[in-house]
Amino acid sequence: MWTSEEICIDQADYFNRVCAAIRGAKRSISVEMYIFREDELGKSLLDAARAAAIRGVEVRIVVDGVGSPGWGPARIRHLAADGLQVRVYHPLPGILQALELRQLTFARMRALLGSVNKRNHRKLVLVDDEVAFVGSCNVAVAHRGWRETAVVVAGGAIADLARSFELIWAFSQGSRVVRSRLLRFRRQPVPTLNSPVRVNYTRRLRQRHNADLLARIERARQRVWITNAYFVPGPAMLAALVRAARHGCDVKILLPSKSDVSLVASVSRLFYRGLIRAGIEIYEYQPAMLHAKTLLIDEWACVGTTNLNHRSMYHDLEVDVVLSAPGSIAALVGHFRNDLVCAAVITDEQLRQRSYLQLISAYVVYPFRRFI
Repeated sequence: MWTSEEICIDQADYFNRVCAAIRGAKRSISVEMYIFREDELGKSLLDAARAAAIRGVEVRIVVDGVGSPGWGPARIRHLAADGLQVRVYHPLPGILQALELRQLTFARMRALLGSVNKRNHRKLVLVDDEVAFVGSCNVAVAHRGWRETAVVVAGGAIADLARSFELIWAFSQGSRVVRSRLLRFRRQPVPTLNSPVRVNYTRRLRQRHNADLLARIERARQRVWITNAYFVPGPAMLAALVRAARHGCDVKILLPSKSDVSLVASVSRLFYRGLIRAGIEIYEYQPAMLHAKTLLIDEWACVGTTNLNHRSMYHDLEVDVVLSAPGSIAALVGHFRNDLVCAAVITDEQLRQRSYLQLISAYVVYPFRRFI
């Protein structure tokens, strides 16, 4: 349970609140961001962080090597001069250099390719380990106007979020000393299924949360309402959704009409016909890019960074929070219903009207669905 939980669907309002919390920080600021661009929005966040560092607040930022490619060594040194500690999770230049310098045995090649494929997709801001901002919002002005969902939570399991940040902060350093400490850290207790924090930094956590989600869908009796940006489900997820619908559960899936990754949208549509024939309603959001990731399963709700695709389930680092306050559930229900008003329901007839080029491109990409 959280002592407080608030839902934000407006990116500008969300980051205004993030900046306000950073300006009020007293001890620590911890940031993880997949995409952190130094545009107008990014600069405002960094300015607030610099001011916090000047007054003695510890500021640590982790960005992803693929999502934020501009954060090279020179940039990190410049930010360090301002009192900001920055690390990059799996930086690509370092991986490429290793590919050039190491003897390329099969085992080493496999490990390096694994590093390239595993990204930090989390979007998390922790202030004083007392309040957390979690959701689908990247730091990017170019995403302004996207349909996002994020939450601001306090109390409860903040310690679980803080522990997960410490782990990823240590892992992003990459030295042997740090890695040995990391192994000891990973043996510490992980969040239980009763925790409102869902993280996936170990294989055991991934397996547990994936199994729990499938079980919740199959047990659902009232509703399974899904909002997701990149929907490329595996066989187990498809089967769970179909069984829920056939048991009489109201299963609705809201996806983007126009995606920033068009190939993912094309592959997603390959699943539509089977789901629709099982009684599942598929909607595509029309006004803007739909980037939110929310789940409503009966009276259980989850908001965060996880997409329903192979990358999120088995490769990328993700973070989600479970909401339980009646007001939060009601708000998510209201947002979902409002989004459906702005969405087009997909029918068999519409699927038959797809062009051959769309179908061919989807089938060409489909064998590589685990990497998109």
